[in-house]
Amino acid sequence: MAYKDSLFRSIFGNEKSALGLYNALHGTSLTERDTKVVINTLEETAWSPRKNDLSFEINDSLVVVAEHQSTINENMPFRCLQYVCRLFEEGLRDRKAVYRQALVRHSRPMFKVFYNGLRGFPDLKRMRLSDSFKPADGFEDVNLELVVDVYNINDGHNRDILDACEELKGYAFFVARVRWHQARMAGRERKDGGVTLAAIRLAIKDCKAAGLMNDYWDELTQKELYMLSTEWDFNTALEVCKEEGIEEGREEGREEGREERDMELLALIHKGYTPEDIVREIVARTSDGARRYTNP
Repeated sequence: MAYKDSLFRSIFGNEKSALGLYNALHGTSLTERDTKVVINTLEETAWSPRKNDLSFEINDSLVVVAEHQSTINENMPFRCLQYVCRLFEEGLRDRKAVYRQALVRHSRPMFKVFYNGLRGFPDLKRMRLSDSFKPADGFEDVNLELVVDVYNINDGHNRDILDACEELKGYAFFVARVRWHQARMAGRERKDGGVTLAAIRLAIKDCKAAGLMNDYWDELTQKELYMLSTEWDFNTALEVCKEEGIEEGREEGREEGREERDMELLALIHKGYTPEDIVREIVARTSDGARRYTNP
């Protein structure tokens, strides 16, 4: 499990868990015996060198695109549009078919985002691609639309969905417990892999005590635990950079600038820096601080 592989995809990137997530969202009771589930993978997307979190097809007729987010991105409808276009294109057996008269049929898509960030957010928010369209005098028709449903999976939100899917409930519980343990250990120095790794180990114990995803946690190796803690610190550092006004540089800027930034963040993480320490170090290293990452 490389550090860019998200925990969300690791948990749901199999037929059983993906089907369980679908059933929880739609109140259905489809089983593996009578349902064909295929996990989709696009190694790169048009907007980022990382994979999307999860995409799977149900019975060759429905494609579900799902992502986890700890910070809300209002551009998700556009990002999903890019992704599903690539998915449809790769699904063509004959690429010349779209130029013929016969109708080419595609699986019906749906787009889901699961939010567990720290800022307040409603149980469900529906994002629309048309919200990004510029106003045009005398023209109000919407000829292209894509809808993304964003679910809040923090404690106290969407309990019916979480109770219906052990993996989603376990994932949300795990994230909450890691944060709780990190807060308790803030400021402490550790020699066993850092605060994040210690918090992850304690959160796994909490999940097991609650009877959530025991088999999944038992199969994690020590190397995967370390990778998970590195990814956690990496993503948290990016979030803190955003909050402090230091742009990620993922959506804009040269690729080499993004790679240099990513390698620098990882190097600091391996030295035991916390996300907050990383931001202070980045700003201290350059006189123009934030501009360095806005215009790499």
